[in-house]
Amino acid sequence: MTRTAPSSRWHIGALVDLSAYAFSWIFILIPLELFVQPEEQVIMLLIIVGLTFAHRHYGLPYVYLDGEIFRSHSRRFVWFPLAAFLVFVSFPFLWDSPAKVVVAAIVFFAGAWNVWHVYAQKFGILRMYAAKSGGVSSPRWSDRLLLFCWVPLYVVWLGPSYRTQVETSFPTAKAFTLPLIDQMAAFSGALMVPAVACVVLGLGTFVYFEWKVERFQNLPRLWMALGTSLLSASFLVAHPVRVFMAFAFSHAVEYMVFVIAFQKRRYRDRLPHDPLLGRLLERPVLAYGLFTLGLIVPYLLARFWGYLIVPEADNPVLLGTTIERWAFYFSVLQSLVHFYYDGFLWKMRDPALTANL
Repeated sequence: MTRTAPSSRWHIGALVDLSAYAFSWIFILIPLELFVQPEEQVIMLLIIVGLTFAHRHYGLPYVYLDGEIFRSHSRRFVWFPLAAFLVFVSFPFLWDSPAKVVVAAIVFFAGAWNVWHVYAQKFGILRMYAAKSGGVSSPRWSDRLLLFCWVPLYVVWLGPSYRTQVETSFPTAKAFTLPLIDQMAAFSGALMVPAVACVVLGLGTFVYFEWKVERFQNLPRLWMALGTSLLSASFLVAHPVRVFMAFAFSHAVEYMVFVIAFQKRRYRDRLPHDPLLGRLLERPVLAYGLFTLGLIVPYLLARFWGYLIVPEADNPVLLGTTIERWAFYFSVLQSLVHFYYDGFLWKMRDPALTANL
C-alpha cells in the first residue's frame, strides 16, 4: 500500500483531532479535580451524563434517515430495537417480580459492555489513523495491548487503595469484593511487578512498531496513543470516579465529532438516492445543535428532577414507576442498541466507511 503524506493523516485537522480525540478528557478531568464544591460537581456531572446520553443517538439519523444505510442491514435495524423496546416497557414489572434478577443482569451486562465499548472506540480511532496512512501501520494486536495493558495494574492498585470507598459505596457487593481486595493487598508486592511489566510491555511494543513501520511519521497515532495512555495513568493519581467520568466525557466527544465529520463528507455532495439526512445536514450546526439539545434537556429533566435538579420537588410517576426510573431503564436499553449498531456500522476495514474518512 502507498503511504499518504503525514499532513493528510489527521482526520479533521491537528487542532481538532488533538482536542477532540487525544486530549478531550483534560477539559473535564482538570475541572473535576479543581472545582470540588457540590454545585460545581453537579453541573459537571450533568454535562457528562447529558453528552453521554446524546452521543448514543448520533447513529440513529444515519440509520433511519438514509435509505441506503437502512437497507444494508434492514432486519437488524428493525428487530433489535423492537426487542429492546419490549424489554424496556417490561422492566418495571420484572423488577417487582421474582424475575428482577433479569433486570440486574441486563444492567450489569450493559455496564460491562460500556467499559469495553469505550476502549473499542479508542482502538477504532487508532485504526482510523492507520487507514488514513494507507494501511501501513502497527499490527492491530499492538494497539489493543496499548489500551488494555493497564487493566492488571488497575486490579492490583485500585482495589486496595480505595477499599474504604468500596465498602461504603457498594454495600450489597462488599461480601464478594472485600475478600478479593484483601487478597490483592496481601500479595500486592508480588502482583505489582507483573502488572507494571504489562504496562511497560504494552507501551514498549507500540513504540517499537511505530518506529519499525512508520519511523514515527504517523503523528496522529502517536498523539492519540500518548493522550490515551496519560488518561489511563490518571487512575493512579486522581480519584477513580473522576477519571471514569473523564473517560465517559472523552468517549462522547470523540464519537460526536467523528460522526459529524464523517457525515459532512458523506453528504457534501447530493447523493443519487437523495436521503433526508443529507438535506438536513446542509445546515449541520443547526441540525446537530437542535438534535443534541432536544435529547439532553428532556433526559436530564426526567432523570434528575427531584434529585439533582430542583431536589425539593417530587419525581412524577408514570404507570406506578417514577419518571426517573423510566429514564434510567431507557438509557440502559438504548445504550445496548447503540453498542450493537456501532459493532458493524463503523468498521475501519469497510471501504465504504474509509472512503469518507
